[in-house]
Amino acid sequence: MGQREMEVNKMRCLILFLVFLMVSATSPGVTSTADHIEDPAPPASLGGVWDDSPSGGLYGIISYDDVVVVYNVNSEVSCAIMENFTRRRGIPPDRVVGVDVPERESIDRDTFNTLRTQVESALQDRKLTQKINYIVTTKGVPLRVWGPGSSGSASVDSELALILGPYAGYIGGAYWIQNPYYGENERFSREKYGFYLVTRLTGYNLSDTLSLIERAERSGGKRGIFLLDVDPGKGGGYAAGNRWLRDANSTLRSMGFETYLDETTTFITDFENCSGYASWGSNDGHYSTTWNKNQGFEEGLNHWEFAGEGEVMLNTSYPYRGGRCLEVKKNTTGDFIIAQNVSVRGSIAYYISGHVNMTGGVVHFTAEVFTSSGALLLREKGGTVSGFTSGWALLRQLPLKPLPPTASKLRIVINISGKGEFYFDEIRLLEVKPHNTWIPGAIAETYVSSSGRTFTWPPYYGQSAIADLIREGVSGVKGYVYEPYLSAMAEPDILFPRYVSGYTMGESYYMASPFLSWRGVVVGDPKMCPYGLQAEITSSTVLKEVVNPGEEVRIAVNVTNIGFGDIRDLPLTLHLEEAGLPDLNAVINISQGQQVVVWFNFSAPTPGTYRVRLVLNEEETIPFMSSSGAEAEVTFRVNSLPEVLWMSSSSPYVRRGCNVLLSAEVRDVDDGLLPLTFSSWIIGPGGVNATLEMSLENSTLSATFTPPLSWDIGFASLHLVVRDPWGGCVHDTLNDAFFVLNNPPGVSNISWTTEVRRGSLFTLNLTLNDPDTPAHMLEVSSYLERNEERVELEERREGGEVTFTSLIPASIKTGLYDIHLTLEDGINSTELLYPKAVDVLNSPPSIKLLSSPPNVLVRGEVVKLDVLGEDLEDPKGLLELRMEVGEGVEVSAERLLPGRWEVSLEAIRNAPLGPTELTIWVEDSEGGSSFPLILTFELINAPPEVRIISFELTSPGNKGDLLSTLNAVIEATDPDSGEGVELILNFTGESPFTVNLGRVNGRAHFKMIIWGNLTPGGWMMRATVVDSDGGVNSTEWITFVVVNSPPQILSAEAIASDEGASLTLHIVDPDLPPGHSLTLQVLSGEKLIFEGLVGMGEVTVELNLSSPVESLTLNVSDGYSYSTLTIPVIRPAENATLEGREEGGGVLPVALALAGAASGVLIAAYIYRQKRRGSVQR
Repeated sequence: MGQREMEVNKMRCLILFLVFLMVSATSPGVTSTADHIEDPAPPASLGGVWDDSPSGGLYGIISYDDVVVVYNVNSEVSCAIMENFTRRRGIPPDRVVGVDVPERESIDRDTFNTLRTQVESALQDRKLTQKINYIVTTKGVPLRVWGPGSSGSASVDSELALILGPYAGYIGGAYWIQNPYYGENERFSREKYGFYLVTRLTGYNLSDTLSLIERAERSGGKRGIFLLDVDPGKGGGYAAGNRWLRDANSTLRSMGFETYLDETTTFITDFENCSGYASWGSNDGHYSTTWNKNQGFEEGLNHWEFAGEGEVMLNTSYPYRGGRCLEVKKNTTGDFIIAQNVSVRGSIAYYISGHVNMTGGVVHFTAEVFTSSGALLLREKGGTVSGFTSGWALLRQLPLKPLPPTASKLRIVINISGKGEFYFDEIRLLEVKPHNTWIPGAIAETYVSSSGRTFTWPPYYGQSAIADLIREGVSGVKGYVYEPYLSAMAEPDILFPRYVSGYTMGESYYMASPFLSWRGVVVGDPKMCPYGLQAEITSSTVLKEVVNPGEEVRIAVNVTNIGFGDIRDLPLTLHLEEAGLPDLNAVINISQGQQVVVWFNFSAPTPGTYRVRLVLNEEETIPFMSSSGAEAEVTFRVNSLPEVLWMSSSSPYVRRGCNVLLSAEVRDVDDGLLPLTFSSWIIGPGGVNATLEMSLENSTLSATFTPPLSWDIGFASLHLVVRDPWGGCVHDTLNDAFFVLNNPPGVSNISWTTEVRRGSLFTLNLTLNDPDTPAHMLEVSSYLERNEERVELEERREGGEVTFTSLIPASIKTGLYDIHLTLEDGINSTELLYPKAVDVLNSPPSIKLLSSPPNVLVRGEVVKLDVLGEDLEDPKGLLELRMEVGEGVEVSAERLLPGRWEVSLEAIRNAPLGPTELTIWVEDSEGGSSFPLILTFELINAPPEVRIISFELTSPGNKGDLLSTLNAVIEATDPDSGEGVELILNFTGESPFTVNLGRVNGRAHFKMIIWGNLTPGGWMMRATVVDSDGGVNSTEWITFVVVNSPPQILSAEAIASDEGASLTLHIVDPDLPPGHSLTLQVLSGEKLIFEGLVGMGEVTVELNLSSPVESLTLNVSDGYSYSTLTIPVIRPAENATLEGREEGGGVLPVALALAGAASGVLIAAYIYRQKRRGSVQR
């Protein structure tokens, strides 16, 4: 704004202010409503805003003496708002402060200090520092102040709150200070709390702001619904916001106010009759709703239209978001259009946003709005983007005010002119939410960081703005000019309960806000107080509840002022239209806390009951007044005589000893609200009387009467007297009310067997009743019947107790049978029928075992069971056997005779071991089934089989010496698997050992050569088999003997020498273990000349002989047996060789030891191929 324009605005504001002074002095107390201005910008002359609107409004109802209004002399809008508000509220000129600062929303600290100084000087000069509680700023006064630093940024209003008080030193400091009024529950006083309550009157334009002022005047007594919209996705540090909403809901409900707490994932819109609102606003995870389609061109070119000079294609290389964007190439300067048609709703505000990346040219949005018939309602053009953007840039948003109510279609148009390459992405049409409907006096809070960032049209949308709530119809709201953090919000669980308790809007917001000198801005009339002035009818009593026609009705009404101020000229109306009388009116003046009694007197109308209504402030002549407790009802009655409308008997004939219901309807014009008293009696045949006690329910009298058995037969009459408490009385008689008759016989306590099987006993019990005839004189009979089948019942009686029984024949059909019962007393006969009362059922067959079942089943084994089924109803009937068997068992049955079967169970080879069941039952031809027999078996393994077919040694008598052969044939099988078994040979002797021959299925042939290292002596062998299930079986032990093989002297030669003789031998021992030695003895005659250990093979021994000998005797022993040989001694001169003679040998009864481990290696090594010495062949 230029200097000249600023001076002109100052002059206009001065003129307005002077006129305001004159109007304030000449026209107090006149009530009116301010005119609305629809244009967003003020006209050149603002006279119509204030000059045509008489002063008054809330003036005289609520005092604004503690309010100062601050306006900007450089802003026409600010001046107009100041004039309108101060005149309507009766604010005197000394409470108005004009500041000379630039007309912009953001200022620096120096400019703020200039503003601050002007306000402080005005308050001090006028001595208002301690007289003022509220400061009201207006649109045009700067909104936010920047610095020092980001932590020092704040709202202008929040900083002004601290001026001229103990907290003034904190202005401009980093972050915030604690609000001493936070959480309190008392009226605000600047003197006590040391700061001012600052609110602002603002909106997108002058019209929005004046509507805000006007709505406050209409807020008194209005009631709506508090909408509390939880975002269930908010957790962690944000959970407190949801907790405030839930706590607010609980508190408001406990105070009697209607709420709607939404905890779904839906962001609530279009809510009607809203009196309070709190939500997460655009921070709600489900806030955004895009109305157009394919905004990111991920569906190609669908839903979009193109026209003009240019080439259109999809680009996947440079998208702003997602995988695609739209590319337009233009080589001419002509225009090119991109458009999409979208269905919209009337009365809702929208905005269009998008992103562009361009190398030249000019781009802007246009929005065209049409009716459903295609008529153009409006066309709006957005700002332009031109030239080279060097990357993605925002297209200038195009905000749209709430569309006309008839709007149906909106056309998004992107206008491109000039040459260049253009890329577009995320072209979106979004709605401005929540577009609720609000009652006057409604207040709101949204958890949105920058909701109060601007009140200038058009705004830039990212986060939601409270200016849109003001335009929708909110009367009070708090927003934030910069990021305040969640902890700075006005907490709904304090805000709303304080507001509905009668505190002003300003008090309520500040009690709910923890911080001062921070970033909040409260918008609205600070003293708006819809719930503050409150009078209620505490009692209303009629002096005499029942009067007679012509008497005076007197009603006393107690009215109490329970609000926060005095009430003057309060109208009280008594509505008597129901009584056909004119209404009565009274005017009351009540001071705060006072109670007055108002009397209404009038003549009673015609007889009847009347409910009349009392209403305070019915025409809402007093604004800001709550309607709670403002209505009451009083009931009074004009008495009339009671009436008997009709009398009746439930039956024209009644048998002696039976009951008859006698009734009469009585009416009193008082609608029976007061109790009546009654007396009644019966006049019987022959004139005999009987007293009757009748009871009243609603308007009907009734009583049950039983004619005595002693009465004669004939007519009886009913006589009735009705009295009310006020002396009214009526007599009436019902002549010949009923005729007394004889009582026919009947039964009671009847019971029977409802279900009975054929062949079973049916029983029917009953008690005979006949007041006229003794029970023993009554005749009674009964039978069962279905179609043409009938079962007679036999009677047994003891006094009046009768029992009928019958054995149900097996031959009748099943189904539902009727009970027929006949009673006769000699005069009357009674036929009783109980249809389909007895269900005759089939008797099921039975089943049993004639043979004992086994406890176990061996796999491969077949077990036979003898099963018998019986049907007593039909012994010759054909029964069917049913069977179910568990896993691993096969079952079959052979019918031996009717009702008798042989059941075969066979355990399957390789079936899993463990328990299994067999369930068997029989069924008859009518579907009857016996109880099942459940047999449990343990399925076990069949042990493997093994036997030795043959066993022999080559030596007789099962004795073997060196190189004797052990031959055996063994048969081994597994009967329940056929997979073969593991065959193991066990040998016992001095050194037992085991031979594992592996898996065998059938016969196994093997032989073992008795080798020299097998210990001589008695041995036994046994064959053992193990199947795959772990089953084990063994043969009996077979005994055999192993004997030693003696050493042999193959040759020997002794040659004499001078010293003695030289002896050379060749010795063998087939079963001498390796490492063992033989014992050699040399004798001459009986003289032992040498003894020592020698090995096998050729041995040379030098002998010392004391004298020549002719021959030598040689003995060789292996410890078990020995060999003997006598040879000559050869003289050298004789030059001759003598052959020795083996004189024989013997077998020592000693076995040669062989280690068990070595034996095992020896035999196992020759099962399949030959190795080392000896062999075992299979």
